[in-house]
Amino acid sequence: MGDKTVCVIDDELSVRQSTEALIRSMGLRARMYESAEDFLLRGIGEPCDCVVCDIRMGPMSGLALLAYLRRTGHLAPFIFVTAHAAPSVLMEAARKGALCVLEKPIDPEELASWLIRAIQAP
Repeated sequence: MGDKTVCVIDDELSVRQSTEALIRSMGLRARMYESAEDFLLRGIGEPCDCVVCDIRMGPMSGLALLAYLRRTGHLAPFIFVTAHAAPSVLMEAARKGALCVLEKPIDPEELASWLIRAIQAP
């Protein structure tokens, strides 16, 4: 799995750092972005096998980013993380094609399990 790259997009530095540590401990590469705009500016052309993304960021939300990426042909699996998992948000994430939505604080074992699923998906 060491040749796989996970992009982490979250406006909270502590979340990015802890997620990066988990990803690296799994033998995966990690790239960090502080916003959807930062990802679009610096990361869109780089290899990305999975995205771990916060839903509530501004000005562009994680849901808007996923919709944009799907419209432009980017098919990397999306794992959303959020502190605001309202049913309407969960439904919208599923409708837009997210693999899952995990609630903050993130359970590292649950995230690791979803990362393995995402990386091994055809």
